[in-house]
Amino acid sequence: MEEMTKVPRVENVLTPLLNRAADLSDAALALVDSHLPDGMTFATMPQGTIFRLHVAGTATYRSGLVCLRSPETSVGAFSLLRGLLEAWSHVAFIFDPREGGDPGCRALRFERGSMNEWSNSVRVAPPGFDHATWQRSHEEKEQEIERMWQSFGCGTAHPRTRKHVDQTLKALAKEPTMDWITGVWRSTSATVHMYGADFAFDSQGHGHSELVWALPRFRATWLAFLVAAYSYLTTTSVAVLVSGQIPDEAHRFHEEMRAIIEDEAIKRLLSGYYDKDG
Repeated sequence: MEEMTKVPRVENVLTPLLNRAADLSDAALALVDSHLPDGMTFATMPQGTIFRLHVAGTATYRSGLVCLRSPETSVGAFSLLRGLLEAWSHVAFIFDPREGGDPGCRALRFERGSMNEWSNSVRVAPPGFDHATWQRSHEEKEQEIERMWQSFGCGTAHPRTRKHVDQTLKALAKEPTMDWITGVWRSTSATVHMYGADFAFDSQGHGHSELVWALPRFRATWLAFLVAAYSYLTTTSVAVLVSGQIPDEAHRFHEEMRAIIEDEAIKRLLSGYYDKDG
């Protein structure tokens, strides 16, 4: 009798987990949206900045999940995880009163820094890029940010840029159960810079390796880290929006995300049980 399917068992195990993780991003968007003020615009601080960072993080998270649906693209999820950690670090910075000022000024510090970095990034524009139009829009945004900076009385606080992300993540890594952050941050950096080829090969011994693109245990590991980072991005965003105490619905969301990481299917994937499958 002909086999009913030639799909490796690992895909039948991993796909439901990816579907659950993707569905919960809809819940995350709804959760953040439910705490945005009526009539909010991108000039509403810090809510506008938090909303934009969460949307960017959601797009990155969903892209990572898409990458994980195939071994050939899975290492891309690990690279994308770096951006998700950056988004979380910026939201955590805005939430943290130890950084000085109020949340509105901290959000504007991020906005000022990101505007400066955008300017530096497009000094040499790629072919087909309408630099003049971009520049006009950019200058209008800069003027609006400076107007808000003055009206908020933010003083001489320094802009926040990418170079500050490492410091924030090191602080987060000192919190209970967060010690994984430092290792993930460093290794995602290596992967972004094309040092992740080792993930694509499985050693057979005696100097021989097989091209596997990504073993199931790696795909499960990257899924767990994506879920964890996105869950914390979402709950920290809500904490900023409600000015402190995280509401019950955010705790429930976090528990649903954690349930994916603690699922028996993921534990079996992480153990290497399916690494020789298929």
